Amino acid sequence: MSVGAHAGKALLLGAVDYRASLAVTRSLGRGGIEAHFAWHRPENLALASRYAGPCHDIPSYREENGRIDPLLELLQRERFDLVIPINDTSTAALQKSRSRLEGAARLYTIPDECFDIFMDKVRTAELARKTKVKVPEERVLRSMPDVDELISELGLPIVLKPDSSYNPANPNARRLVTKAFTREELARVLPTFLADGAVAAQRNFLGVGVGVELLLKDGRPLLEFQHERVNEPLHGGGSSYRKSVAVDPELREAALALLGPLGYTGVAMVEFKVNHQTGEWVLIEVNPRFWGSLPLAVGCGVDFPLALYRLLVHGDEPAPRAYREGVHSRAWRENLQWQLANLRADSSDPTLATQPLSKVLGQTFGNVLRLRERSDTIAWDDMRPAWAEIREMAGSLAAGAGKRAGRAVRSFGPRRDAARRRAIQAAVPARRALFVCFGNICRSPFAERAASAHGTFEEVLSAGFIEREGRLSPGEAQRAAAESGLDLSSHRSRLLRREDVDWADVVFIFDEDNRRRMTASFPDALAKTYYWGALTSDADPVIEDPYGSGPEAFAECYRRIAAGCPAIAEARGAASTVVRR
Repeated sequence: MSVGAHAGKALLLGAVDYRASLAVTRSLGRGGIEAHFAWHRPENLALASRYAGPCHDIPSYREENGRIDPLLELLQRERFDLVIPINDTSTAALQKSRSRLEGAARLYTIPDECFDIFMDKVRTAELARKTKVKVPEERVLRSMPDVDELISELGLPIVLKPDSSYNPANPNARRLVTKAFTREELARVLPTFLADGAVAAQRNFLGVGVGVELLLKDGRPLLEFQHERVNEPLHGGGSSYRKSVAVDPELREAALALLGPLGYTGVAMVEFKVNHQTGEWVLIEVNPRFWGSLPLAVGCGVDFPLALYRLLVHGDEPAPRAYREGVHSRAWRENLQWQLANLRADSSDPTLATQPLSKVLGQTFGNVLRLRERSDTIAWDDMRPAWAEIREMAGSLAAGAGKRAGRAVRSFGPRRDAARRRAIQAAVPARRALFVCFGNICRSPFAERAASAHGTFEEVLSAGFIEREGRLSPGEAQRAAAESGLDLSSHRSRLLRREDVDWADVVFIFDEDNRRRMTASFPDALAKTYYWGALTSDADPVIEDPYGSGPEAFAECYRRIAAGCPAIAEARGAASTVVRR
């Protein structure tokens, strides 16, 4: 069916991981279903797809303080055949507002009991224990424990899981799992986690991530697929490279023991960790929505999104599908970042998911030669998302080359002095300051804490450009901040919004990428935007992102950021002396 001939219309709500939304868009589009979008950011690669329909600009769930009226009006106007949530926020929004919305469109929601269990990691583990599904050894904490006793019981590192990654007080902010590697880190981080609710403290299980992916009707499996992570983030998390494997009967049985008795209808990815050396495995969590590794399953012919649409809209049950094992799929942008982190990491540390360079190169070239290599974005019938990704990566490389030339220009004496003068003139009278960096987990939160501690401004705030809110500052950042007498353990990343920019008297950024993003998103704010590093006596006003560069880089970065506060105090003192005279 041609792209222009549509047999139906779906609305995809929310996207943190572009891979899931792109896979759903392509799946539906190839089946003749027009995919519309809402609650998506413009940089989502799915919007570049030839199969992408309009992106409707309605206020996000958080910005409307939980009100669902703009979405309801959109559903009444467009008459979608199915509304599909892509992330936790949109899943929760549909689930909690189902009674108001379901008269305007068919919604993909799951039974309330399933939602309550699988959006709560503590309740998921409780169900697993009842059904004899193995989970890591854990203690559920609701108050601060004896730290030494907890370490004695579970060892280090300890995995800390909030009861839910969904935060009702801030629906766009995810409460993320983290690992505490030292006693000091555990004592610092735990109180912040407990302030938001119960926390599961788990023994760290060494193994590789495996996902059993299912489409079910009334608890009965219709489609099945299994993937295994090949390149995992060093401290755990979503994979940028994974492969198709045969469905393990034991893991399948465990997944169905959780979902079957609940009469589950819909898609789910049941995540496990498997230690191939010992044969042991444990349940990690159940994702009751589409997942980041979805492009691999769709690329192997197990078309979960289109099958879900046809099941819910037309009542059609798909026939079981066999698929090829050993097919690999790579998210290039994220995997290149993994490759760099893997090269820098301590390969002797058993808690890090590192791999030897020889194995990494062997995987890549071997899979290409065996025609087992796929890409999450490259598809011959839909190349525009891949070109968009390539342009973005090329821009990052060009930016790297441009940094060296820009450093020489910025460090030129007269230009440097002028930048410092302008920054000082803006900072001295300002009451409210906004600090902005890329992810709001390293530089801007430290600047916010430092400015607050020094009383540099009456009010301070920080934010970033990454849409994944609620992330913790990395351990290296927290340790470097603690050495400066500042505590980043309670910080959670925030997405920069229009109201933040309008609120601020002055906006401080840290590098040229920050400036480019400000120019693209808030060009009217450039007149009050300055490099924080211009306030210091260093030659280059740019303060580079220390993320992934080691403790020395964090220490130097935070030294430079802290130096800006006394520079403003000194300028204010000089200004007041002039006034008195």
